[in-house]
Amino acid sequence: MTMRRLTNILLLTALLVCCAGTSRAQDILANGIYYNIISDTQVAVAPAYWDGMNHYEGSIILPERVYCDGVNYDVAAIAPRAFWQSGVTEVQIPNSVTIIGEAAFADAEELANITLPLGLTAVSRYMLAGTAVSNVVLPEGVTDIGTGAFEDCSYLHTMFLPASLQRIGKRAFGYCISLSEIYSDASNPPLTMDDDTFEGCGTIQVMLADDGTTRRYENDGIWGDDEQFSLWVDEGLAVLPQMSQEDAGQNWTALNLGGNLAYKIYGPDGYLTAITAADRYYLPIDAQHTEYLAVPTTLMYDEEGMQLVAAAEPAAIEEIVEPEPENKLTIVGLDGTIYIQGDTHGLWTFIYDVYGNLWYERPAVNNWISLPGHRVYVVKVGDTIRKVFLN
Repeated sequence: MTMRRLTNILLLTALLVCCAGTSRAQDILANGIYYNIISDTQVAVAPAYWDGMNHYEGSIILPERVYCDGVNYDVAAIAPRAFWQSGVTEVQIPNSVTIIGEAAFADAEELANITLPLGLTAVSRYMLAGTAVSNVVLPEGVTDIGTGAFEDCSYLHTMFLPASLQRIGKRAFGYCISLSEIYSDASNPPLTMDDDTFEGCGTIQVMLADDGTTRRYENDGIWGDDEQFSLWVDEGLAVLPQMSQEDAGQNWTALNLGGNLAYKIYGPDGYLTAITAADRYYLPIDAQHTEYLAVPTTLMYDEEGMQLVAAAEPAAIEEIVEPEPENKLTIVGLDGTIYIQGDTHGLWTFIYDVYGNLWYERPAVNNWISLPGHRVYVVKVGDTIRKVFLN
């Protein structure tokens, strides 16, 4: 670890200690994730930091929305240091998120895979510093990589940089000792803010779109350093991807990807859902048979001949088996409305989607509830739990 990096860690520690007294005052807790309300319609993922540690761990698939007090909030941001020094191993961020705060994942030493949202425009300072990420793709629209964003990511092997990238901050890739490949779709070399941007790295192969782009990089004061960079014209994938699909439980199916490659994931409507270089990408299982398309890409070229069609089958939705309640209720879904028949006096109604997001929480005073259709809901009224499909 560099002295500069150690200094940065001490500064981040001081900042977190200063706010530790209020870090448990989050507004919402849903499925193990804490949120703070930041507007009438939006929340930000908040730290789970107390007793001197961050309590997030394992695989995290963030939802697009969370429910609280009658409002469905969009998950729009991840707060600074939200997952700092946590035990998370992989994180999938929804496209509702447009802002990821400084050091959001810094020093989460077990974090090996991350999928960033398509609407992200900047990689914040120290965002992934000190993590175990091995391959990262930045979505189109990202213009800036902040200071130290990937510093001390000693497992980082391959980076995919979008055409929109304009600037890379100081020590952004400092001491990424395993970094050996950069696929850059930027036609002009991104401006590096200092000559220590790649300090401590070995020789890096840079794949570019064409000869004209290569000449522009060669003429750049940083990218043209042939001791640091070896410039090549991208001619497609040298290694064939080996993609597969498996049941991930909890109403998800997983695409096994990997291979130091990036992948574009297209939804059933044909629109781009995600771009990721993670080893796994999780697809939600909806109420109906849904097909997704995974296409290997170098950003400059999509390998459509190697694409994988992935099917999310409703049969994989886990069945709910509960003891027969003493107070029998009938719960049915029809024409966008959930109907509850029986004695609901003194009971509460909770309604979740199949991803665990809470959509409705109220005393059971109404025997009908209207919700968006074409999806499965899990309805809990007292001791009665039923799964219904609203058409």
